[in-house]
Amino acid sequence: MEEKKDYKQTLLMPNTEFSMKANLASKEPEFIKFWEENKIYQDLLKRNKNNPAFILHDGPPYANGNIHVGHALNKILKDIIVRFKSMQGFYSPYVAGWDTHGLPIEHKMLSEAKKQAKDYSVVELRKNAAKYALDQVRKQKEQFKKLSLLTDFSEIYVTLNKQMEADQLRLFHKMVELGLIYKDLKPVYWSPSSQSALAEAEVEYADHVSPSIFVAFKVKKGNQIIKENDNLLIWTTTPWTLIANSGVAINDTFEYVLVESANQQRYVLAKKLLESVAESAKWENYKVLATFLGQELLNLTYESPINKMECPVVFGHHVTLESGSGLVHIAPLFGEDDFLIGNQNNLAKIMHIEDDGTINKLGLQFAGIFYDDANPLVGKYLEENNLLISFKKIKHSYPHDWRTHLPIMYRATPQWFVSLKPIKKDIQDALEKVTTFNEWSKKRLRLMLENRETWCISRQRSWGVPIIVFYDQNKKPVLEKEIFEHVINLIEQRGTDIWYEKEADELLPSKYQGLGFNKETDIMDVWFDSGSTSISVKPGGVEAPFDLYLEGSDQYRGWFNSSLINSVAWRKTSPFKALLSHGFVLDGKGNKMSKSKGNVVDPLDVVNKYGADILRLWVANSEFTNDVTIDDKILLQNIEIYRKFRNTIKFMLGGISDFDYQPVKLDSIHALIMERLNNLETKIVENYEQYKFINVIKDINNFIIDLSSYYISITKDILYLNKVDNFERRQVQTVFYNVIYSLIRALAPILPTTCEEIYSFFEMKNKEKSVHLLPFVTKHQIDNTLENQWSEFFKLKENVYKLIEEEIKKQTFKRQNEAHVVLHTEDEFIKSLDLVKLLMVGKISFGKETQVSNFDSLKCLRCWNHFEKDDYDQTLEICKRCKKVING
Repeated sequence: MEEKKDYKQTLLMPNTEFSMKANLASKEPEFIKFWEENKIYQDLLKRNKNNPAFILHDGPPYANGNIHVGHALNKILKDIIVRFKSMQGFYSPYVAGWDTHGLPIEHKMLSEAKKQAKDYSVVELRKNAAKYALDQVRKQKEQFKKLSLLTDFSEIYVTLNKQMEADQLRLFHKMVELGLIYKDLKPVYWSPSSQSALAEAEVEYADHVSPSIFVAFKVKKGNQIIKENDNLLIWTTTPWTLIANSGVAINDTFEYVLVESANQQRYVLAKKLLESVAESAKWENYKVLATFLGQELLNLTYESPINKMECPVVFGHHVTLESGSGLVHIAPLFGEDDFLIGNQNNLAKIMHIEDDGTINKLGLQFAGIFYDDANPLVGKYLEENNLLISFKKIKHSYPHDWRTHLPIMYRATPQWFVSLKPIKKDIQDALEKVTTFNEWSKKRLRLMLENRETWCISRQRSWGVPIIVFYDQNKKPVLEKEIFEHVINLIEQRGTDIWYEKEADELLPSKYQGLGFNKETDIMDVWFDSGSTSISVKPGGVEAPFDLYLEGSDQYRGWFNSSLINSVAWRKTSPFKALLSHGFVLDGKGNKMSKSKGNVVDPLDVVNKYGADILRLWVANSEFTNDVTIDDKILLQNIEIYRKFRNTIKFMLGGISDFDYQPVKLDSIHALIMERLNNLETKIVENYEQYKFINVIKDINNFIIDLSSYYISITKDILYLNKVDNFERRQVQTVFYNVIYSLIRALAPILPTTCEEIYSFFEMKNKEKSVHLLPFVTKHQIDNTLENQWSEFFKLKENVYKLIEEEIKKQTFKRQNEAHVVLHTEDEFIKSLDLVKLLMVGKISFGKETQVSNFDSLKCLRCWNHFEKDDYDQTLEICKRCKKVING
């Protein structure tokens, strides 16, 4: 039997050591080490030093606990942008920062030490909190490194740095000089669980079950309509505040009624709310005795139900007819409106709640009870005294401490405030100059600032930047410039611990010593800390305003807000030229992640399992301005995109292994691919500039799919079968070279490890140390000349392929290259093409109708294509083209 001829050795097969398997989890640490050892980040900065700067200022994450997937989303987005801008030639140093003061750090330190705050002196507590915070920074730094971030982690900022603290206090002093800082007794959000005031940014709303009660207040001094022992009907969801009641507010223009219930008790309430109150109170047979305007109530007094004081009925601007009874009980120290009305009418101010939420001796029989636990007891007391008209429980949205997730209250305490009124116009003007990437983001920030008159900046804790104010012997704040400058200079040298280590006289300039001054004990809101970072942080010596702030959407009320206020006070400009936000990360079903649900995705688990490049691809391939979802299914979809890209690159690298890049003029399909590549590069740059990374991935993925499904298929024949220096083979290699060179630069900001690895296998002249030192792809004039010229061919191709598929199903032939295609076309351009090659068929002819059949053919043992006798050497069993190549 004659031995079958083997022509395998005559083929030019793809050859590359670039692996099809990514093994990212094991390779990434090596590349991170490579970038560090070769100082790629520093080299980039050096090269771009004299170019225009682009600074993305890092909003500091809280130095507490492991990084979560929200951190990963945030840091990867920032890194993609910084890498892109750096490759474009911008001077773009990125300085990572951490927020290192505040209650959660204090709590966590105490919890781990199994201690309470009282077990330490203030100085000891602060030193332990600082140590804990810096330990957390070190831990998070190592975790962030695993995300392949382009930065120098030895050059970071932390808000506990003494220079930053001093700069923050200089800002505070400037605000004092501008007349923005004042101290006042005022109701503020108060967290019993944190034992501190909270700013609006530290409040979250969650469902809470509260009692809903209607209570009768006995009239003491009546008038012609309302008599003594008639009842003013009020509604409240905070029975514990009734202990401090000292007034009832009405609206003087509303209509009120006096009704008599079936048990002969008489009640005053708003006419419009009578029906709903009667339903709640289960009044079936009641009589309306009188109807009158609210102004008739203004001379009445009543007996407060618990403290038994005689109190007045007063006008209240905040009384509405939306719910309740149209009469509102006033406890002046437990609400903003209450406080205002209390001051206007000189109402008694009773503070019966301690810092921890416990009722004090002013709470009479309820003393020693936690305020929320007192609600049922107050209800019982009212019932026993025939003052409780109805009681039920309601579920409603209620403010909570965003750190402890426990309910908070409004409570009047002496606090330090920033008055925003004098600078509000400057803030609004600064905001109008900011670029946003959707209209709602600017509107959201504008609305938050419009509705904000003050900012409570004091906190009753120990771990933070002290409010460096002294009080004279009359307990009045001393706000002298000389004192501020003296203390700030001390803090710049020694840090803020000195405020707690030294007595007042040791901190004061000599002329103020011995005057009996005392120090303030409150610290600053941590949002004041992080909001001051644009003053201290100067990446690579570049000062604010910075080009971009990018944080989660919760930062409109937080860091964006405090940064804008502080910057306008400091320099009358916004700290950011542009503002971008991302959503929250939810599980694959769109649910919030929680340990109890078991749906938490740990970014480090993803890195260890799939590699940081896959996590980064997920980030880039997400519509991040909205909430984004993640689970294994979503990650696997991105892995599929990654695999397609990697395999296509591997094939092209193999195809150019014997290619010494010398540009050749491209024609036919090869020129079309280059036109498409140029147009793709333009779209890539535009989408990066608009931060639409999802479009970058979509466009590249579509290009890769199109390339591998058609162009690569037709080029295998050209690459494998021709001589090394065949002109068309060199055209294919030129295209492959350009595609690889383009895509590794376009994707380097998103897939830094993969693109670096590809680059290490990519031969080119004047090669850089790293792919990240290459210039980014550039925009071209969009040109669809060839696309339009070829459009009819691709329509024809689709039609032909459908016909071929039908014939294969009929078993007319087994493979496409056995087909004889008769084409009906008048298109001279199509007729001029090498259609056998472009359609990958056996034979082409032209006729009146496009149809497909088989034909008498012989299979070439070298190229496996089918030929008619005249194009075939039956001795060698190969086609004449292959014979020519073999024989040279």
